[in-house]
This record gives sequence, structure tokens and C-alpha cells, in this order.
Amino acid sequence: MTRTFLHSFEPATASPITGTTVDLEVSEIEDAGIREVLQTPGAAYGAWSILDALLAPTGAGTPFIFKEPLGQAREVKVALSGLFGRFVARAYLERYFNLSIFAHLGSRTIDLDRRRRVKVTRLSRGDLPDWIACAADLSSLTVAEAKGCHDVGGPAKALDRAWTQAGRINITAQGRKVTVKRIAIATRWGMAAAGPTEAHLSVRDPIDEGEPIDPQEKDALFIGLLRLHIANLIKPLGHTELAGALYRITHQPFARRLQDDLGRARALLDAAPVREVEKATAMGGLIGGIVTRAGPVTDADAAPADQEALARLNLRPVFVGIERDLIRAAIDAEPQAVRTRLTQTVHPDEFARPDRAGGWIVPLGQERRITGGA
Repeated sequence: MTRTFLHSFEPATASPITGTTVDLEVSEIEDAGIREVLQTPGAAYGAWSILDALLAPTGAGTPFIFKEPLGQAREVKVALSGLFGRFVARAYLERYFNLSIFAHLGSRTIDLDRRRRVKVTRLSRGDLPDWIACAADLSSLTVAEAKGCHDVGGPAKALDRAWTQAGRINITAQGRKVTVKRIAIATRWGMAAAGPTEAHLSVRDPIDEGEPIDPQEKDALFIGLLRLHIANLIKPLGHTELAGALYRITHQPFARRLQDDLGRARALLDAAPVREVEKATAMGGLIGGIVTRAGPVTDADAAPADQEALARLNLRPVFVGIERDLIRAAIDAEPQAVRTRLTQTVHPDEFARPDRAGGWIVPLGQERRITGGA
């Protein structure tokens, strides 16, 4: 179901849309929420799966308005506002900027390829931005920060805070600053009662020019970003060892040890169970797992009857997976194979939804089930 926000963009000439409103599908926001919660360190719980029930039942194409404030206590409002703000911002970046590969930033420096000295460099104290991201063709390197707020006066103050945060890092290769797009996104929520009545989505988006870098270093940057994207997604889905191997080959500074780590990563990928989606022809074998409102199901394989039972109990089971061949290309550091694979036109069907980064979200139940494979 489509919902709308009042849209402002700085600079206006760079806006990805025309007009004063922007629309997003609630399913797009929920899918972004699934990926976001799985890839963010911490408990992988089902906060994405309650959005539709919280919105005013005004129908498709209407503003994104919550029925009532997001809790009464300030700390609850801040927590939910920040979480939902990330979901909306990621869905917006995925749809309107074609970004599909996301790596999350913590408090420490992040290596994208330690051997080639490609990394995230902190510029000042304070919280780092939410993501570094890029498009499926390994272009459009972006640093992004999302905020949610309830400010009656609008999202301007939240946007200023987001912009400050987006400027706290550079991406560097051999000490040289890499060109990035910096994006700050602030969502001011609208409420049907007891709060602001209009939903705003405000964006600030200039390009920050850097220095020329070697093409091999540029490829290494994007491959490192893709490896972190994959590792962060599959780790909470039960593939901890494979995720660890992806981290190690990204962070390994020594060429001799790197070959051992690459061999280990390939062996773990070969041993990982491959899942197939019934009645689906658009995707190949997937590495992933089942996620419900209560979080990932990682203890054991869920048989088709179990998947149907989860659906009947309204736990909204979905299979989240990444194409095995893409993981292989990321391990082998084959940027052209990644670009070729990810820029092929893939059409979602009635059930399965792709993310343009080799990832799929498949709602499970009587119509669609996941089966095991070798």
C-alpha cells in the first residue's frame, strides 16, 4: 500500500522526483526494516512487521500518518522514532537513489580492504553516520544518516543534526580522500491525534569531491563494501562462520594469510545449505534463513509444514537470502562478475521481492515455501 510524505530536497535541482510529495510502499519500508534490523548489531527482533497496523487506516495513496504518538515516555518516542526513521530512509535510498548495498558503521574505524589501505576514516568525535552504501553496479558511493523526529516546527533541526553526523567520516584509499555523496534524511512523523498532522521527509544531498584513486583500489573498496553487506545480513540467519570468513578476508593485511582465508571462505560457502523457492524461476540457489515477527529461526530447518504453521499463527515468516553465486563473486573479488550479475533485469513476482543486490525476501505460507538443497 502506497503512503506519501511531504518532500523537501537540498539542493532542489538534484531532487530525484518532481513535485512536493514522495511516495513509498509500506512493504518497501518493511522490507528495508527486515534488512536493517538483521544487519545492525544487536537483537534481531520483528519491529519492521508492525508498521501497517500503526498507520491511520486511510487507504492507499494517503499520507504516512500514525494513528497516535509512538508511545508516551520520551525515551520510547525517541527509540521508535529513530528506528522507524532508519526504515523509511533506507527504503527511500533504495527506491529513489538505487542504493542496494549497505554497510553499517559502528564506533571504530572500518576497513574495506586492509591490505590496500581502503578504509573509513573518522574526522571528529561523536556518533558516526548510519551507512556507507552503493548501487548494484558498484557505483554511487554514499555516506548516509537518517533521523526521525516529532518536532512540531518541522524536521529542520533533525536534518541539521543528521548532516553534521554525515560529515564525521571520509572514505580513504592509501590516505587519499575518495569522492562520496553525503545524504542526510530526516523524517518528521505525522499523527492522526495528539501531535503534528503532516508527515515530512527532508533530504540534504551534495557531492563531496575527493582525489583520483587507482581503479584497483576503487574495485577493492566496493568489493569490501559488498562483503560487509553480505556478512552482516547472513550472520544472524545462522551463517556465523561464513560471515566471519567474509570479515577476515576484508580485514586481512597479509597476502599469504589472505590466501588461506580465501580458501576457508570458499569451503564454507560450498558447505552452506542452499535453499530453493518453490515455483520461482527468477532466482538461483539462496543462502539465508527464515525470519518471523519474533526474529530469525536459526535452531533448525523449518519444514514446509512448519512454514505454513508460522504463517497461520500470523508470525509473518519470510525467507531472507542472498544468491550463492553473488557470494562466490564477492569472495573471489570479481567486480565485473558482480556488476554483470547485479545489473541484469530481475522482475519480482507476486511473492518474491528482490533488493537489486542479489538478495530476496520471500513471504512464506501455503503459496510459497523454501526447500533444502545440496
